[in-house]
Amino acid sequence: MSEIVPGPEPMDRREQVTVTRQPGYEESQHVVHDVAQERRLGMWQITRFVWLIAGIIEILLGLRFILKLIAANPASGFAAFIYGITSLFMAPFAGLTASPAAGGMVLEVPTLIAMAVYALFFWIVVRLLWLVFDQPSARMISSTVRETPVQRVVTTAAPAPTVTQTTTTETTQPGVERTTTRVSNQ
Repeated sequence: MSEIVPGPEPMDRREQVTVTRQPGYEESQHVVHDVAQERRLGMWQITRFVWLIAGIIEILLGLRFILKLIAANPASGFAAFIYGITSLFMAPFAGLTASPAAGGMVLEVPTLIAMAVYALFFWIVVRLLWLVFDQPSARMISSTVRETPVQRVVTTAAPAPTVTQTTTTETTQPGVERTTTRVSNQ
């Protein structure tokens, strides 16, 4: 026989407790649907995407810096492709500082500055996203299973004790969990 015991329903969390009772056995299943955690997972996906874009830009700018430093032929297809894509990202930094050159090799300092500025910009974007959209909350989840022995008609035997195991997990901050397991004989 199963019965559903509704739990309290805060705005960002829904709980459902299902209790199954059979002779000699009782199982309690506690299911928590945490909307705040789902939002955090969505934010994590957005953050991963933002860092992916930042990584691609940084790699392209790094390739540009290396190609200029080794005096790669700008007429070659690969160098022309990298220079063409990165020229969009280098536009705000054009003429910012001098770029020393010797024998066709160029130490393009504005590219290094652009890499630092873009890394800082994307870090700020990620921090602002978390600041605006993250709504941390603390949750506690517990699950209890009880097994009660089947009573047998034996005049000399005493019934076995009931064993209760309770596991409690508390999340006080994102990424910090404390799990406690208690086993008791009753």
